[in-house]
Amino acid sequence: MIKEIEYFEKISGESSPLFSRIFAAFKYKSGSDNAWQQVDENGNMTALLSAVDGNFTLVTTENTDFCEIKEFVSFMGCNSIVSDVPLSSSAKSYALFKFCGNEDTEIAQEFMSLSKHSTMNEYKNFYSLLFADSVNDFDSWYCDFSKKIVNNDAKAICLKQSETLVSIATAPMIYKNTAIISGVYTLESYRNKGCSKATIYKLVEILKKENITDIYLWCEKHLEKFYNKLGFKIIGKVYIEMEL
Repeated sequence: MIKEIEYFEKISGESSPLFSRIFAAFKYKSGSDNAWQQVDENGNMTALLSAVDGNFTLVTTENTDFCEIKEFVSFMGCNSIVSDVPLSSSAKSYALFKFCGNEDTEIAQEFMSLSKHSTMNEYKNFYSLLFADSVNDFDSWYCDFSKKIVNNDAKAICLKQSETLVSIATAPMIYKNTAIISGVYTLESYRNKGCSKATIYKLVEILKKENITDIYLWCEKHLEKFYNKLGFKIIGKVYIEMEL
């Protein structure tokens, strides 16, 4: 049976790197966004599931009822699902990394970060770089992301050169001591100059100062060597399904 999560503090199994995505959907749910748990006949949790704008996250156990999960996400209108196991032969796998190195704190660069004191224009500048290659809705992004920033549930950092924001990295979902880095982007004219490296290291430094010890990300095959050089080590895989 799949039921809505009412008290997140009672949920166990927090070892999954995907746990922060479930938490974010629970805490900042709106509209059809929500978080659920699947339980067996004895009330024991067998899976965690969340949805944000039709994009699902699934954390499984050895007792997960996958047939029920597939029926549920299909009924809810699934755009994609990120899971710790493949749900079909069409699932695309990504290497899951954990930061195990030491960030370079000697990089002399100018950075800008979002905080509870950031202005609307600062958010717009971050948004323009973060979604430079796609079309998104600033108002809905701002409403969601600014709440997370104010509550210390997200971090965002930009590298600034000559008054221009050239590289960005974000941790849009933080739970306790766990964060997932995503939204890493550098303007094309500034690539291969160490900008992404500097920005990621700065974000890692900020996260560590907040006592966030478990820092993860996942990436496509062609970026694996890059992140490995930065001190990220492959610890497993995540799988993304576009349709079930």
